[in-house]
Amino acid sequence: MDSSNPDSQLKGITGGKTKFIVLAIVIIVIVAGLGIYLATSSSQVNKKEITVLVGSGSYTCEYISQVAKDFENSHPGYTVKITTAGYSSLLTSEESALKGKSSSPSIVMYYASQAAALSPLLYNLPTSGSNSINVSSFLTGNMYSGGYQIATNGTILKTIGIPIHTVLGYNLVYQKAIFNNTTLQNEFMNEYHFSFNPRTYKNFTALQDAASFIDKNTQFNGNNNRYALMFPDSSHHSMIDAFYNMLYPYVAGNKTAGVPANSSANYWTYFGNINGKFQPSFNNSQGIKALEMYKNLSQYEPSVSVQPIGYSQQEEYFATGDYAMGIAWSSFFPTYSSNTSKVAGNYSVALMPGGFTGYSPTFLGVNPYATNVSLAVEFLNYATTPSQYAIGLNDFAFLPGTYSGLSVAANMSGFSWIHSFLNYSKNITLNKQYASIITALSPLFPTLIPDMNSQILDYFEGKTTAASAMSTAYNEWVTAIKDDNISL
Repeated sequence: MDSSNPDSQLKGITGGKTKFIVLAIVIIVIVAGLGIYLATSSSQVNKKEITVLVGSGSYTCEYISQVAKDFENSHPGYTVKITTAGYSSLLTSEESALKGKSSSPSIVMYYASQAAALSPLLYNLPTSGSNSINVSSFLTGNMYSGGYQIATNGTILKTIGIPIHTVLGYNLVYQKAIFNNTTLQNEFMNEYHFSFNPRTYKNFTALQDAASFIDKNTQFNGNNNRYALMFPDSSHHSMIDAFYNMLYPYVAGNKTAGVPANSSANYWTYFGNINGKFQPSFNNSQGIKALEMYKNLSQYEPSVSVQPIGYSQQEEYFATGDYAMGIAWSSFFPTYSSNTSKVAGNYSVALMPGGFTGYSPTFLGVNPYATNVSLAVEFLNYATTPSQYAIGLNDFAFLPGTYSGLSVAANMSGFSWIHSFLNYSKNITLNKQYASIITALSPLFPTLIPDMNSQILDYFEGKTTAASAMSTAYNEWVTAIKDDNISL
């Protein structure tokens, strides 16, 4: 008997009726198998599941995971799976999936600095009709920082993402117990003749005066291991982010620099329209003054050769309570508010001196090859509802991404400082053409960023002058743009 042949087995048992029985069984098996296949295929096609790729090991990952659970609870039968990737591999993972036309992940999280690379690959989010995105509800500064793909003439080509939460930066954070001290307030007013309140500082000179006053005040730093001001100065990346914030008030509205007034600080601050041509904005007297002030403000902490202050240090060090003031992204607020933070409940936030900030939100975009694109868009709308933004604010100290969300947040206990950020966000004027420059130059970021950082570091370490640093960085940028045949 051939044990591998079912027909031979049946023939030994049933004799002449074998062929009929076998045929019937085969038909049943085929039909049953086809039914199982069709049912499985149908289930795969109609499965109410989306996957979301987020950065690992972050408060944002925890936040989106909570949003996913709430979405599942309010949408019975739907499943949201969270997958993660480290910061260094997040962009490459997303680009690989999108370029390969993979159906997963359905939704990708990305940062403003990654928007230019992803913009050609992401789904054009619907902005009208049913299940669409109400773009007007989101902060303009957020959307121009990475929510759109923008042509070089300023035309918005498509909407590629919406902010899961607002990240403002830089901001001035400070310990309330120090600045609300009546004795210190009076002493400062008598010496400098303006308010000690960080929310009233008109310029960086005022910030320097406040830092100098605290630095020599033994009530705060008598044990010599506490610092008046924490200012980012790491050449790994922080310098270029800090310097556009330094540069902005010096060049905004200045004809020599070509940067529009009231345009907010961002990477576009590094370029100005001078006589009808875009070029780097910092190789002038204003850029030199900004760099000199940057060095002055970093003197109240360990020197850059001893302890550079980068993102990790900004997030961790201010929470120790050893710094009276600091410059921070709003994404650091969860750490400052955590149970282990020594400034929890004792810190407040102000706009940068002169009354400005920048925008670098965390976005969610949709994979155009996802199995269920409409469900992915529905998740984006759900994630940015007032109830979910409230969870982000209460549980993670994340700022909402919409004007209405910020309005509600500003009236919550402990968040009144949001009013000034909301008012600022409503009144800035952003030029689309300036925003488009970042898209055009994104392939050169790996070159432009270290060019600028190395020159600033050399100046901080006394290896060059401020004027020479600005001139060299300018020439390096112009050469790189020309060599890459990029037209601004």
